[in-house]
Amino acid sequence: MHKPELLESLLRKLPMGACMVDKEYRIVFLNDFFADRMDCDEKDVLGKSLLELFPDQARFLKKKINSVFILKNESFSYWEQRPHIFNFLSSRPVTGEESLMFQNMEVLPLMDDSHEVLYACITIQDVTAQASYYNDLSKVADELELEHKAQASLISKLKDTQSQLVHSEKMASIGQLAAGVAHEINSPIGFVYSNIEILQDYIGKLVKITQFSDKLIDKIGQELHLKLKKDFFERHEFDYIKDDVVDLVEESLDGAKRVKAIVESLKEFSHADAKHWTESSLVDGIESTLKIVSSQFEANVSLHKDYEKGLTPLFCMGMQLNQVFMNLLVNAAHAVGENGSIFIKVFSDGEFQKVSVRDTGIGIDANNLSKIFDPFFTTKPVGRGTGLGLSLSYNIIKNHNGNIDVKSSVGEGTEFIVSIPINHAKD
Repeated sequence: MHKPELLESLLRKLPMGACMVDKEYRIVFLNDFFADRMDCDEKDVLGKSLLELFPDQARFLKKKINSVFILKNESFSYWEQRPHIFNFLSSRPVTGEESLMFQNMEVLPLMDDSHEVLYACITIQDVTAQASYYNDLSKVADELELEHKAQASLISKLKDTQSQLVHSEKMASIGQLAAGVAHEINSPIGFVYSNIEILQDYIGKLVKITQFSDKLIDKIGQELHLKLKKDFFERHEFDYIKDDVVDLVEESLDGAKRVKAIVESLKEFSHADAKHWTESSLVDGIESTLKIVSSQFEANVSLHKDYEKGLTPLFCMGMQLNQVFMNLLVNAAHAVGENGSIFIKVFSDGEFQKVSVRDTGIGIDANNLSKIFDPFFTTKPVGRGTGLGLSLSYNIIKNHNGNIDVKSSVGEGTEFIVSIPINHAKD
C-alpha cells in the first residue's frame, strides 16, 4: 500500500470527524467517524452541499468556511461557545447515557503548491465527556453554594419575624448586589456603546467614500485605473470585508445594547427604599425582573407574554412586587425544567390589575396546595429552595390589599394569579 493510500486509510479510521469541502461547500471527502454519525454512506453525500445537509447551522458554517478560503488561516469553534454544531449523538463513557455530542471544531485550509486554498477540512472532536464532567461539576458547585446560602440564611432568619426577613435579608442582599453590579458596569459600557455608535457612523462614511471613488474610477474609464482598482480590491478582499465589518459592528452594538438594558434593570430592581409607596407599572416591573432571572430559564423553555395595552400605573411598593414576580418566575422555571412553556399575562377586570404566571411544568399535588404559602414548606430538593418565597410573596400581596391564587394539576402545570386593587387608598 502506497503512502497516499495509507494516509487516507488512517484519516478514515481516526477517532474524530473529518470532512473536506470545496469553495462551493460541496463535500469531497468524509471519514468513517463523520459518516457514521450522519447515519449515511459516503457515496450518498459526496458532491452535496454541506450547508443544505445542515440548514440550521448553514450561516455559521458558511462564515467559518469562507474565512478559511479568504484569509487562508485556521478557524476554531469550542463547545463553550457553540456546543452542538452538528446534530450528532454521543454516549457518556461511565453511564452510557446518549445525548447530543459536545464538539470542538477546527477548519483547516488545504493548499496547493502555489499557496491557493483548494479545500477546507472540517475536523470535529467529541468532547462530550469533558463537557459533561465540567457541567456536572458546575451543577454540584451551584447546589452546594445554594445549600450553604440557604443554611446561613435560615440560621439568621429564624431569629427575626417573617416581615423582617423581607426587608433586612432578601431585599437588602439583592438590592446591594444589583446596585453594586450596575455601578461597576455602567461607566465602561457607556463609553464602549458610544464609541461603537461613532465607529458605525465612521464605517458608513468610509464605505460611501470608497463607493464614490469606485464609481469615479469607473466613470473616468481609463483602463490602467480600472485594472489597478480591480487588482487592489481583489487582493485585499474588499467586497468580503465591506459586508463583514458592517455585520461585526451591528453585532457589537446589539451586544452593548443588551448590557445597557441589563444594567438599567439592575438599577430599577435595587431602586431606593423597598418600603416606598409610589405609582409603578406592573408590566415594567415584570420586564425588569425577567432580565434579572433570565439565567434561570433553560435554552428550550419558551416564554410567552400577553400584556393588556393602556394599563395605568398602580400605587404600590414596586420593589416588593418585583420580589413576588421573581419568586413566581423562578418557581415556574424550576417546574418546567429543560423543556416547557411559561405564560405571563397582565390584564385588568376593572377592580383589580392581575398578573398571571402559568407554566406547563410538573404541577403541585392536591395535598400540598393548601400548604404552599406556609413558611418553610417546600417540595424542592435540599439546596434548591428554603420554603420562604411563596410565604413572603403572600404577605407582600396581602399588604397591598390584594390576593394571590393558585390552580395546579400534576403533570399539566401551575398558574398563579396575583390581583392588586386599582383604587388602593394612598393612606
